[in-house]
Amino acid sequence: MEFRAIPGSLDEFKHWVGTIKELGIVIIAKSEELLPVVKYDSNGIDCKADLSESILFRSKSNKEYSSEEKEREFLFPMERALVSLGFKVYMPRNCYMDIRPRSGLAWKNGITILNSPGFVDNDYRNTVKALLINFSAVEFELHHGDRICQAVFSENYPIYIGASKEIFERFDEFFPSKRGKRGFGSTGVR
Repeated sequence: MEFRAIPGSLDEFKHWVGTIKELGIVIIAKSEELLPVVKYDSNGIDCKADLSESILFRSKSNKEYSSEEKEREFLFPMERALVSLGFKVYMPRNCYMDIRPRSGLAWKNGITILNSPGFVDNDYRNTVKALLINFSAVEFELHHGDRICQAVFSENYPIYIGASKEIFERFDEFFPSKRGKRGFGSTGVR
């Protein structure tokens, strides 16, 4: 897998993006601290928890609640949480991304991806999220920036990666799609 940096300024990116769409995968993190960790020996990345966005929890009683904590959260036993990964992704046609558990986190703490592997279609344009669950008997402390899962791409395209809050916020303009930001549960069950 080949990784390349993207232009940092909005003007440079606008010019550059028109030439790159069919040549590779584009990952834009909203900040440097949330840039996924590149795995040079595979076609994947390690993804970090973005606690600056609210997290949607669902407790074992099936009660839903949201949290606005910014630096740390607690995931209680048998509780699940939809956690932002702080980046958006563009993938060429016929490419998709799997969100998979980190083996050490699963083994040591009982934390895994509930819908493993989580499937991200190539036309999804919102912030990528991970659906975590705590299968252990104790609460798990999650910190902003913790590596909580990994993402693997189905095709071996070059990956262009960078961080820019301005580009992150205007991502849909550069990579429009019919589906857009609709994600978890948007297609229904029937």
